[in-house]
Amino acid sequence: MTVPHGWRIVLALLGLAGTAARAQQGGVIRTEARTALVEAVVTGKKGESVRDLAAKDFRIWQDGKEQAITSFSLEAKSTEPHFLVLFFDDTRLAAQDQSLARQSASRFIDANSGPGRLMAVVSYNGSLRVAQNFTDNAGRLKEALNRVEGSSSVTTSSRLERLPAGAADNFGSRNMLQALGNLAKSLGVLPGRKSLVLLTGGLPSSSDLKTVIAAAIGASSRSSVAIYPVNVRPISVEVNSPREAQQPRATSGRSGRSGPQGVDDSAGAQDPAAANEQFLLALANGTGGFFIRDSSELPAGLQRIGEEQTEYYVLSYTPPESKEGTCHTLRVKVDREGAVVRARGSYCATKPVDLIAGTQAAKDLESRAAGGEAGNLKASIQLPYFYISPGVARVHLAMEIAPDGLKFENQQAKLHAEINLLGIASMPDGSVGARFSDTLKLDFDSQAEFEKRKGTPVHYEKEFKIAPGKYSFALAFGSGGASFGKIEAPLAVQPWTGGGLTLSSVALSRETHPAADLGLVSSLVEDRTPLIAEGTQFVPFGSNQFAKSDTGFFYLEVYDPNPASVNVRVRVLDRKTGEPKWDSGITKLPLSSNGGKSSIPAGANLRLSSLAAGSYQLEITASNSTAKQAKRTTDFEIK
Repeated sequence: MTVPHGWRIVLALLGLAGTAARAQQGGVIRTEARTALVEAVVTGKKGESVRDLAAKDFRIWQDGKEQAITSFSLEAKSTEPHFLVLFFDDTRLAAQDQSLARQSASRFIDANSGPGRLMAVVSYNGSLRVAQNFTDNAGRLKEALNRVEGSSSVTTSSRLERLPAGAADNFGSRNMLQALGNLAKSLGVLPGRKSLVLLTGGLPSSSDLKTVIAAAIGASSRSSVAIYPVNVRPISVEVNSPREAQQPRATSGRSGRSGPQGVDDSAGAQDPAAANEQFLLALANGTGGFFIRDSSELPAGLQRIGEEQTEYYVLSYTPPESKEGTCHTLRVKVDREGAVVRARGSYCATKPVDLIAGTQAAKDLESRAAGGEAGNLKASIQLPYFYISPGVARVHLAMEIAPDGLKFENQQAKLHAEINLLGIASMPDGSVGARFSDTLKLDFDSQAEFEKRKGTPVHYEKEFKIAPGKYSFALAFGSGGASFGKIEAPLAVQPWTGGGLTLSSVALSRETHPAADLGLVSSLVEDRTPLIAEGTQFVPFGSNQFAKSDTGFFYLEVYDPNPASVNVRVRVLDRKTGEPKWDSGITKLPLSSNGGKSSIPAGANLRLSSLAAGSYQLEITASNSTAKQAKRTTDFEIK
């Protein structure tokens, strides 16, 4: 890829060693390879969310064998953003159905968009198109609905026009389902349970689609994407379609006899319309969503989808050892009369994502990390952390790498370099609390571009999850041969139980951007949570040293069950004398930026221009209505 201005790198799809799971406070975060996460929605007899369950109320079976639940949380306490995709299948929507789908989607956006709730709009009409990337801006999302170009025909593809009508119908639906599965797979890098609302006119009743439906279910299940199929056609156009008109039906996710999950082949033999419904039910059953049968159910169904973005439980268990790539059936039960539970229907054993595992580069970095040499590549890091839920934090590593010593070579008419990285957070007893490996690729189109940028540090960011505790963090990195570096830093993540007042650590920054949009592609590629407060994205700085001419900022998050009661005071102190150099006074934080959660993101200018060169401490103190206080400090220098 080409290096953007200022060496800001859009990273390739790189991850930590597996998808880190939630754990109890004080425990080690295990990777997805040995921990299965299961998101479960529980509703009562009338479709209302059930919020007062405990871990003892749940039971999980894998392949018919009950598993011990190792961690439990209610998503309503999480501070992570929530992601939803509106997916329009225009190959199966008539013109009047398209209009109805977009009108319903517009009302859904008005009711459900906002801080912490990010939506994207995509459509399929022979190819997948992104009309609007992830954003919390309702106006932009509704404008995107007008840009989605629908068609009442099966497809505009010339290839399909040469096929018989039935074959074209199957071919178009097959391609749509493949696109849906690929999108679900990409969404797997985003945190938590994702929602995908599939607005369609149904699927053809063909056994040819069973395999591709099963593949889409598998990809969605592995990525924690819940699919909500919506048959936008009014009930009058269906032929003897079975229907329950009261509430959108929440299905259990159990498999049919010989079709993909949720599909009973006997239905198609008896009634094509029923088979159509069974295919859409299969998508919902296997992923933990539910099926909206026709346009009369749209208002109530969409309202429930909006509620379920945060109204679900997160359970985990340690699955038995199994071969990589094998998939296993899951069943979740709640021991409460009248309660209905929906969860994904399968778990697949996956290999942790470790891009350089087993290579000579990995072996070299392992040795460097354990050794005492500092190396010839110089860099600085900062390790701010933010809570995801009680007992789990995400560390947003920021790094500035000095370009001297990086090895570039001519490759396909470009100057190319690669930096391999290995990060390990070790506990006092020597066990590993978190680990990741990564590869940063740099490309310049010309020697002139390289000469222009080579004096500027390379900026790198990485996010990994960890339990509260005290760690020694070591980061080894190399750029071919003898060019390597090593950084060591303490990492102390304070405990948080989910109640009471606390603060994240403080991230320093010298670069901000408007955050009206979070690009769908960049969000998937960068695999990290942006730091956003009041419409501004703060880019974390990998150093605490600022030039006098820099513009400096800071970002942190405040957590309290009653955020409206929280006051904050910010001071800049002379680090040698303790003398205050700037004082914000006591102020309230803007609740509009927290989306109704118990956390408040906050950021502000460091006011470097008013400070002389020297050593300073940034002090942030928060207090609430119970007179409890929480304080965080961080040091910085002005050269």
